[in-house]
Amino acid sequence: MKKLLPLLLIIMSTPLVAQALEDNQLSPQDKTFQQEIMRANYIPQLLQVAEGTMKKKQHKRHLMVWERIAQLEPNNPEFQFELARAYALVDEKTGAYNALVKLQNAGLSYQIDGDDSFTNIQGTKVYDYIVNGMKDNATAYGEGKVVATVDDSFSGMLFENMVYDKNNQRFLLASIRSGEIYQIDQQGQFSPFISDANPEKGPWGAVDMVLANDNKSLWVASASMPQFNGVTEQNLGRAMISQYRLSDGELIKRVVFGDSQTPQLLTALHMGHAGALYFLSLFDKTIYQLNADSDKPEKVIELPGLNAIKAITSNTDDSYLYVADFEKGLYVIDIATQKVGNMDPKGERFFTGISDLFYVDGDLVGIQSGVSPARVMRFDLAQDLLIKMTFPVEASHPDFVTLGNGTLVDNHVYYVANSQWGKMDMGGNLIEGENWQPLKIMKSPIDYRMQEHIDNQKRIEEIKKKRGIK
Repeated sequence: MKKLLPLLLIIMSTPLVAQALEDNQLSPQDKTFQQEIMRANYIPQLLQVAEGTMKKKQHKRHLMVWERIAQLEPNNPEFQFELARAYALVDEKTGAYNALVKLQNAGLSYQIDGDDSFTNIQGTKVYDYIVNGMKDNATAYGEGKVVATVDDSFSGMLFENMVYDKNNQRFLLASIRSGEIYQIDQQGQFSPFISDANPEKGPWGAVDMVLANDNKSLWVASASMPQFNGVTEQNLGRAMISQYRLSDGELIKRVVFGDSQTPQLLTALHMGHAGALYFLSLFDKTIYQLNADSDKPEKVIELPGLNAIKAITSNTDDSYLYVADFEKGLYVIDIATQKVGNMDPKGERFFTGISDLFYVDGDLVGIQSGVSPARVMRFDLAQDLLIKMTFPVEASHPDFVTLGNGTLVDNHVYYVANSQWGKMDMGGNLIEGENWQPLKIMKSPIDYRMQEHIDNQKRIEEIKKKRGIK
């Protein structure tokens, strides 16, 4: 860290501003193309155009498209990396370095050495610094360990969500495939706990679950979807939430949401500190809450601009909700004012790819499965609104494949290290050539080297202040 700190500050204090394509570099046709691209807002269409310009080796136009995509979604690290590649292809070193340094400073790692796309920007000290920094970021970090496994003969049951029952010292895993809730006890024994699925009336596949604050009951969201064994034309798109006693698995009540004619998917369950159950109605992009003394969900807020919400959590008094959108990043919602704020408005920290989120001691802990390398992060909050500092809890662990969701227990986070979800096709069938692997549950401390990160941040801020760096 001591060797990297001066170099980091040099780069932070150097205005690496990309050189835009100047008018005298562009033909009239290219200028028209650029104007059309700058008016475009639909990312999938822009991605198709980017692919087309690359195939035709129209590198100037390729850069125009990626500049627009990165402008529309600055929080997406994959887009930032492709922007760096586009700059490199037209030999704009400062633009490429700027994009790559942003990724490196965020703790991310991409393979650039040996990639022919970056040949034009090689041979400088900055390039060598970036390559070495990317390699450092890919090094395993943390002290997490595998604490439980599910045999590969059962991992295809699609256990995408889990909780930990402290009273009975067992993991509970929700199966999308069968709709059952399984348990892993202290001895590592794996067995069914709740078998309540009913293709005709519901519940269906268990897509999410959360424990009640008193640790006496379990809330389970279920839905009929292609991955559920009992899916039919008649039940496809139906959903409900059920509550069960933890002591014996007996049903307490069911909450049916909407009507049977409108497809539903209820997910991102979160138990507020005051006892309200929050959840997302995915298709109408709306968060609802179910109060402890009610059977009727109430609308909290509609979020039409967020299409990939994966997780919801709240602060101590439930005045703020925090939402993780897999494609756009972290957002905070002021319940009273209904205002929504991006927690990385400048697009400098890359909070996309978060699949699960927890609030603890005034901070957020996120399972960030959709970045390279996959990692578990802690976000230090100021007044529950602003992120002051970020640092890793676990990254690049040898057992990491595709991180699944998890649960927070005291000062540790438990989570799936190798989700099996990506091994299926859209119909829920195992892709040819793929095999189910034993499911691994990891345990990582959420305060790993926390004080060291805080002290380093203070030193950086002091040096920046002395040098007049903002």
